[in-house]
Amino acid sequence: MLTTEERNRRILASMQSVMPSVTDFSHDTGLPTKPAGHAFGIKTATRIVRSYRASYRHGSENVEPNEVIEVLQDAGVKRWVLMGLYGYVGYLPQPRATQDVDVLIAGGELQSATDAILNHWPQLTTKVLDVVTRFIDPNEISVTGEAQQVIDLMLPSSQCYEAILDTYCQIDEETGHRIPTVEAACASKFSAVVSPYRQFERKLQDAVDLRQIMVANASVLDRQILSALGDLIYPGGGVELIEYLNLAIAKKPFPV
Repeated sequence: MLTTEERNRRILASMQSVMPSVTDFSHDTGLPTKPAGHAFGIKTATRIVRSYRASYRHGSENVEPNEVIEVLQDAGVKRWVLMGLYGYVGYLPQPRATQDVDVLIAGGELQSATDAILNHWPQLTTKVLDVVTRFIDPNEISVTGEAQQVIDLMLPSSQCYEAILDTYCQIDEETGHRIPTVEAACASKFSAVVSPYRQFERKLQDAVDLRQIMVANASVLDRQILSALGDLIYPGGGVELIEYLNLAIAKKPFPV
């Protein structure tokens, strides 16, 4: 296999054979580098999915994060945090979209939350697993013919997630959403990247998101909090989480 330096040399020579006067072939110059902010991120992600469903999923329930949160709050659910993409989308410099809404919830409030969701969206079906209750929209069909989940109620499956639920979350002023702190978002993504239970292909996306969050927010990340949260994932996790941060800043690959 070629070294990186040799591969880069060959790529540049190949490109310059087509455009001899160009020295910078980057398409990334000028792209956003700062976190988008939660409110903007939610609006962008929701708009993308809404447009997709309007065009290609006419029978879909069009479940959106704002509505899920309203349903939970109306049911009196108190201990919850918006997780997954919708929870950390504001920490990304370029928001993207997802079809499912992930909510971390206390075990004692799971039944109330489940009942509220099914009362609001009676067409959804449920799949109850040990660590997550999944709500599936029969009309949200993928290209493979499989119905897609639209809501995941996640139980705190580690001390790290318990800490996020109880301590390392904050209320976004503009939306009123309970979201993980930026350190908690990093710890959550790191937990997914290193998890032995995560599909390898999904780990690659987790690694991309983790890197983007870390780089965009490097100036405000509290390394002591990061380390403490990492140690709650597994002994020694704090040291490794800080190593991942250093790799991200140095633009070096993560071990996945």
